[in-house]
Amino acid sequence: MSLGDPALAPIEAKLESGISLSLEDGLTLYRTSDIHGLGRLARRAKERKSGQKVFYVLNRYINSTNVCFAACRFCSFAADEFKEPGRVFRMTADQVFAKALETGTNFNQIHIVGGHDPRQLSLDYWVPLMRRFKEAVPHAQLSLFTAAEIEYMAKRHRMSFPEIVAALKEAGLDNVNGGAAEILGEATRAKICPNKVSSANWIAIHEELHRQGVASNATMLYGHIESLEDRVDHLIRLRESQRRVPGFNAFIPLAFHPDGNELSDCGWTSGLDDLRTFAVARLMLDNFDHIKAYWMIQGLKVCQVALQFGADDMDGTHGSTDEEMIYHSAGTASGQYVDDREFRRLIEGAGYVPVRRNSTYQEFPYDWTPEGAVASIGARAS
Repeated sequence: MSLGDPALAPIEAKLESGISLSLEDGLTLYRTSDIHGLGRLARRAKERKSGQKVFYVLNRYINSTNVCFAACRFCSFAADEFKEPGRVFRMTADQVFAKALETGTNFNQIHIVGGHDPRQLSLDYWVPLMRRFKEAVPHAQLSLFTAAEIEYMAKRHRMSFPEIVAALKEAGLDNVNGGAAEILGEATRAKICPNKVSSANWIAIHEELHRQGVASNATMLYGHIESLEDRVDHLIRLRESQRRVPGFNAFIPLAFHPDGNELSDCGWTSGLDDLRTFAVARLMLDNFDHIKAYWMIQGLKVCQVALQFGADDMDGTHGSTDEEMIYHSAGTASGQYVDDREFRRLIEGAGYVPVRRNSTYQEFPYDWTPEGAVASIGARAS
């Protein structure tokens, strides 16, 4: 491969020999001026993993509550129930169930994220709801919670991590979302989210999920006060965890959005920084199968280009009535809904083959429908 930066040549040799990249290698990748060479390295690594396939999922996405007492400095979504009662929303279990099913049952994933809400975040609320979903839509995998929410529930119920994971798995948990990782380096983490799950516990919870056969994703929030060293260190910690206890499906780079939070002076990430981060993640995370370009965050156009920089997944369509609130609270202009036909068009336009999946990357024909699908059953749960 022709590379414009000679510093990339020894990294290319490592990649060709299957040798994991070091912290110094990761910094070289972030700092190179040869963005095209970086993209070619990442694209080759992507194609070794998933060939010409690029994945998407038919998904229902719900934010069940914005009540949260973690007080993360980067968050524009969370509401303090006592300080700003006018901003608070909290869905009942019946409302969550109805929302998920109001446009039918032809989806493969239910993705729900909330906050540290003492009235909602408990086994008493979630276990009956999860079982209800499994009975009504057994074909849909439940991708719920983050490690922060699981730690909160464990403390609330005075349960160990193995005990809380076992209870959630028994209720039907298929996958845990990758959020709350933020930056795993302790010094920076203490500045941006001191009240959230620690780095050690974030990793410990995901490893316990994997031991018990529950898959999960991983994320990194970048573009705020973290350093490039923080970013690469974060990726290495994830790679080492995956070596110890495999179970991560995908890594999702989360670009920081500045509107309405304490870190607004950091501004927006650039398109080049986004693309560089996809590529570096693909090259550093040699034991992760998938790198996800989440269109809701970076936008459809950047995510389409990211398919040439190591990404092999564009995430979910969202339902036509879904309302993502976390990133929209922070200023994203991505919109709320993309039809699966648009995903296929964008993926094919980038030169790849679109593949419908579920949370754990089981593949489905694009026109697959669940047996006995109905147009809408949400009204039954109102």
